[in-house]
Amino acid sequence: YQMIRMASTLKGYWPNQLSFRESTAWVMKLLWTLEGASPGRIPELVKDVSSIAEMVRLPGRRERSFPRVVKESPYKYPTARRKNASQA
Repeated sequence: YQMIRMASTLKGYWPNQLSFRESTAWVMKLLWTLEGASPGRIPELVKDVSSIAEMVRLPGRRERSFPRVVKESPYKYPTARRKNASQA
């Protein structure tokens, strides 16, 4: 949910364009600091997490060096036929 709120502060970004690992680290840090914070300061601390969105933004994807193609299925070689036991 926090990632959704963080992405809403950035124009044109979706939550999947933010680093999950970094976002989780910031939320965990917030939870640790809330333990010793006074009740009046909690809304301010939660608001600060949304301002961290710029720091956890992922870089844009690079262009593919080779286009996607559908590979051909491997050539199926004929299987060896077994001789009948009566002919052996």
